[in-house]
Amino acid sequence: MDSTSLNTFFDTYKLAIISFVVMVLLAFVMIRLTLSLRASTEKELAQLQYSNPSLFLERLQNNRRLTWVFRKNEILLMQLDGQMRLGQDEEIQQLIKTLDAQRLLPREKVDYLQKRMSFFVSVGDVEEAKASLEKLETYLRSVKADEVEKYRIMLDEGEEIIQVYLDKNPGYRGTLQSKLAGTTNPIQKGILLYRLAKLSWFAHDESSARAYLDQAKPLLQGSDYAPIIEQAGKDLSILAIK
Repeated sequence: MDSTSLNTFFDTYKLAIISFVVMVLLAFVMIRLTLSLRASTEKELAQLQYSNPSLFLERLQNNRRLTWVFRKNEILLMQLDGQMRLGQDEEIQQLIKTLDAQRLLPREKVDYLQKRMSFFVSVGDVEEAKASLEKLETYLRSVKADEVEKYRIMLDEGEEIIQVYLDKNPGYRGTLQSKLAGTTNPIQKGILLYRLAKLSWFAHDESSARAYLDQAKPLLQGSDYAPIIEQAGKDLSILAIK
């Protein structure tokens, strides 16, 4: 194309070209602003979630500006986090019904099914907790992720929680002992020891329960388990409910 033809082309389409360039620049600026706003909002919400979960939940439910940077399902999942921290069981049940009907992104679905199981374990709903784990396993298998190490560990942890906290199965102690032998992380060791103490209590083996608690105590200092271990040291029956 010679210079005359080029000039003619530009003169003909000058307005369209300028409009296109302006639109691209505006889109770029908007994307940068949205990402910046999202990052700052995520940081603020993360702080509120732990320091003031009631305010965290109020922001999620009433601040319409959040819909500018978060999708509906992201907001619903954050609401679930807030309600679980506050122990709002009735509200959680309703939100779970809503989330069950949503089309979630893969990472959201995995996160949601974990939380779904955790909630039903906490309220002692054996059927729904097991259904949650089954749904998670079925989904991961459907996307061929069930043999990926981090997801395999996730499923294994889900099975362990059900065996210990819902089925209260003393026969599962052998599996926990095998895991303990192969674990070097002190926090994971402490959790396994605590769960062994629970199952020993259910097996009416108080001496083993105390021995496992004594081993778990220094490993879990400063964690959520610490006050429970302290209570259980004075009254082993605490192991039946916590």
